[in-house]
Amino acid sequence: MAVLQSDPDLGEDLSDDQLRVAGDGVLAEMVAYPAGRWQVGPDDFDGAANLGLLLLEGLMIRGVTVGEYTCAELLGPGDVVQPWLRIGPDQSVATEVNWDVVEPIKVAVLGRGFVNRIARWPELSAAVSRRLMQRTHWLAFHLAVCGLRRIDDRLLIVLWHFADRWGTVTPEGVRVDVRLTHEVLAAVIGARRPSVTTALNRLADEGRIRPRPRSRWLLLGGPPEELQRVHERPRRPAGVTRGRLTP
Repeated sequence: MAVLQSDPDLGEDLSDDQLRVAGDGVLAEMVAYPAGRWQVGPDDFDGAANLGLLLLEGLMIRGVTVGEYTCAELLGPGDVVQPWLRIGPDQSVATEVNWDVVEPIKVAVLGRGFVNRIARWPELSAAVSRRLMQRTHWLAFHLAVCGLRRIDDRLLIVLWHFADRWGTVTPEGVRVDVRLTHEVLAAVIGARRPSVTTALNRLADEGRIRPRPRSRWLLLGGPPEELQRVHERPRRPAGVTRGRLTP
């Protein structure tokens, strides 16, 4: 399959002339997986020469469990994952990682053949690297959200975050067309499912959100004021606290 035709944003740094050549020349194997637990063995992919799997369609969750607590990362079109990587077995704290496909996915395998084909366009390698780095920023964002006291605030902020990524602006509001069940949202924000259901009903009663069929959502009005205050808050440079450089 032609990767840049399925994910044009990957080639946004290429010139028009480069795109004409790369558009049909940058090929990768496409693999589809059904909904359910995603089991990836160490020999399923050539991890030594593989930039990752580029999600083209669908939705999946990466869950990391420590003790009785699970933190979930929601992944969708545009994300790059490397499921063959394992947390080291010699670590002191036991950790379990599971992958669950919420909606059937299609992925492009950015393996050895893909790496060889994009060698003449370093902009594409840089674009894939940015996708991987962006995930670390989003994970830090989710950690910050989980620190908010009110579940209503957590839900509203992550819903707007997903709207920025996968939403569509309509005359009614912003439509989030990915399957976000109460269980999925609870895992993402680190809350119990019954508490999430109560908070979602409260947000709907307040006119902030509207549930749609098949666990989709319509966001009404604008982003939460809490998020706007974060953007407006003055920030200290990294490593500076009250005018002193921290060690």
